[in-house]
Amino acid sequence: MTGMPIQVDVFDDFHLHGASAPEWNQRYLQLSAGAMRSSLTEASAGDVHVFRKWMSERVVQQGCLPPGSICFALLNGSAQGTPRVQGVELRDDRLFILRGGEEFTIQRPRGMELLAFTFRTETFLQLLDERPLPAPARALLSRPILDAPPDATQQLRAHLLDALRRSQAFGGDAATPDALFESLHGVLTDAGGAHDTVGSASAGFIVAQCHRIVVNSSGAAPSVEALCRRLRTSRRSLQDSFRQVADTTPVHYLRGLRLNLVRSRLMSTTAAQLSVSQAATDQGFEHLSHFAERYKALFGELPSETSRMEAGGRSNPTGSRIDPTQKKTVG
Repeated sequence: MTGMPIQVDVFDDFHLHGASAPEWNQRYLQLSAGAMRSSLTEASAGDVHVFRKWMSERVVQQGCLPPGSICFALLNGSAQGTPRVQGVELRDDRLFILRGGEEFTIQRPRGMELLAFTFRTETFLQLLDERPLPAPARALLSRPILDAPPDATQQLRAHLLDALRRSQAFGGDAATPDALFESLHGVLTDAGGAHDTVGSASAGFIVAQCHRIVVNSSGAAPSVEALCRRLRTSRRSLQDSFRQVADTTPVHYLRGLRLNLVRSRLMSTTAAQLSVSQAATDQGFEHLSHFAERYKALFGELPSETSRMEAGGRSNPTGSRIDPTQKKTVG
């Protein structure tokens, strides 16, 4: 099979990182303070796409897998905190499965790297017909997260990294889609269900609902007390949910969310279309000096320094794509 060169995207703003794959409709919320750095390494051959995504800061990543695809993802390496997918802890021995049209939320701690690959659904089903799974294993494909033996997930992880290290993706037998499917087949055959507690799932739901409420509100954000009343939960439960899922407090998370919404609006408009003060006021920030201080503490720059759209709708990108004809070693 003819391969294609590896492509490496390097970004210093996560909003631009999300725009690199518009078909995934991804949104990013930065929670930890600091200048954001991220990288995306990807390779494709036929109906298979392998990618490796790393981010320096604590981020909430949301999106939706494009229809007609199925995605499998693994944690790669250590991170400064507990990664969670759909509210469930993502460990070295767990495989995350996402089907086309499904939305997802990933709580990414600092330095987390995700290793993933997608098949076109039709191609994946054809491979399953040629190499059937035992009935219990095939039933697991309907679950979002699977527990698997560490040696099986490690073999799959090594196989994916091998594919990305090649100057030509899938250039050898070890990196063909068929061989990749064989590694996945082994994981699925030996996998079991994830066993997180009911409390963990409930915490993920509470955080997701608070996120949705704030995103859909205008003006002053709902208070913690108002969120507790709306979700019919105690303040203690709300606090514990955010600590467990996002490793922060509700106030810090939701204020960070509103700051991210301001930043996103600034980057998608010109200065003539939207002033900084109006963008801040629209998200309920009444004291502009306090807003500017918190904005700089989170993003490492004042809102007046954030890149804006140019006249004519052109953006000022701060990310870069390494020329795929220039071979780059991917460690």
